Amino acid sequence: MPEGPRFRTATVVGLGAMGGSVAKGVLRRLPGVPVFGVDPDGESAARAARDGVRVVPRLRDCDVDGGVVVFAAPLDATVRLVRETAPVWRGAALATDVASLKAGVLEAASAAPASSPFVGAHPMCGSERSGYSAARADLFDSTRVWLCPAATGDAASGAEAAARGFWSMLGARPRTIAAERHDRVMALVSHLPQLLSNALAATLEDAGVSAGQLGPGGRDMTRLAGSSPSMWLPLLEAAAGEDAAALRAVEHRIAAIRGMLESGDLRGVETLMDRGGRWVSAEG
Repeated sequence: MPEGPRFRTATVVGLGAMGGSVAKGVLRRLPGVPVFGVDPDGESAARAARDGVRVVPRLRDCDVDGGVVVFAAPLDATVRLVRETAPVWRGAALATDVASLKAGVLEAASAAPASSPFVGAHPMCGSERSGYSAARADLFDSTRVWLCPAATGDAASGAEAAARGFWSMLGARPRTIAAERHDRVMALVSHLPQLLSNALAATLEDAGVSAGQLGPGGRDMTRLAGSSPSMWLPLLEAAAGEDAAALRAVEHRIAAIRGMLESGDLRGVETLMDRGGRWVSAEG
């Protein structure tokens, strides 16, 4: 790492697409730093081992002192592991995660002392594919990563600096946000697109349309429908109220579009499409 903290080791708990990408990124960018991995899936563990990850059964079997620990399991498992393994990871220089909701994870991290090295993180990237075979060393390049420190005061500043250094080393662009605000925003920018993709795929299937009949636009719109339910269900359960509100907002918009078409109000449809085009053009 050119600047910032240097970690003795890196430990990744969960070697799926996200955790595997962390492991691969560390192996590529920090040669010589031992990378430990924990995953109950034999295939993912075997693939990671072939890449040089030292796969072990439990977090307590890893050398975490002075290192970084990354929890990359589904949300419910991450919350449980962060809480149960606090006596282990609190000896690290940094503990972080990749879950796309942060409030529950930070609450679990509060079991550690006030000087906790934990900083919640959410990389805004991923894949509808799952498992270590979907991992990429460059997954985090130029990706926004939201950081949510668990502690306050000097401890938080030190942990946040370590987190910024770690994620920047992986090529990401870290930015700090409060956990509650982060989770409200994710219902709109992450959960809503996922559910709309699932709804569109189901609608097309009901109409007898196969995925092979789709053009580029249809493939783009339904790509997320291939995501893993086991990863998404804990997230949707934790944010059910916010997700339902987001869906109601879209239902209202779709009903308005349907009304325009039924009444022949193509000017109204044009106005809506122009509005969407301006929004996309103003990205960033």
